[in-house]
Amino acid sequence: MIEFLRGRLAHRQPARLVIDVGGVGMGVDVSLRTAELYPREGETVELITYLHVREESLELYGFQNIVEKTIFLKLLGVSGIGPRLALRILSAVPPHQLAQMIIGGDIRGLTALKGIGKKTAEVMVASLRTSLSKMDLQTPMDGRPAVLDAGGESARDAVMALITLGVKDAAAQTAVQKALDRLGDKANTGQLITQALQEV
Repeated sequence: MIEFLRGRLAHRQPARLVIDVGGVGMGVDVSLRTAELYPREGETVELITYLHVREESLELYGFQNIVEKTIFLKLLGVSGIGPRLALRILSAVPPHQLAQMIIGGDIRGLTALKGIGKKTAEVMVASLRTSLSKMDLQTPMDGRPAVLDAGGESARDAVMALITLGVKDAAAQTAVQKALDRLGDKANTGQLITQALQEV
């Protein structure tokens, strides 16, 4: 499974990024909101990813943080919502706002989203209200993924490693920041991960 990508933005479309990862062009479908975070070709891109396996194809989807990915996956569990519609929904409304609409049973607001009828909206609320109400929605979900500038690439790699191990986005960044405070900004990725795991 491809959990995340980091590379140079080679080409950008409204809802699709092509990322040069070690000389290989990886096409990643993203929400319009996520695509807007990376306006310039040639810049470094970091995305959490999900590989959707179909009989006839493999489709890679990218997300600005673990909360956006988690809500995307929850949407896929709703009858009638596939990956394309899930991305369209996340393009129209920020993840935390969508979660609040579902938790609050806002059928009118949900049906205002393109592709969502009343029946689908009711299923979304019935299926997702409980699980979303238990989620940590405090992670910043707009703007670039928060990075730890003091530690540079090693710190970012450590954060992504913790996220792939199941640590929530905000908790991973806090743990790596604490590791940086203890070890200093010269610590390598392995050292930061080892220390950060003790801080989680």
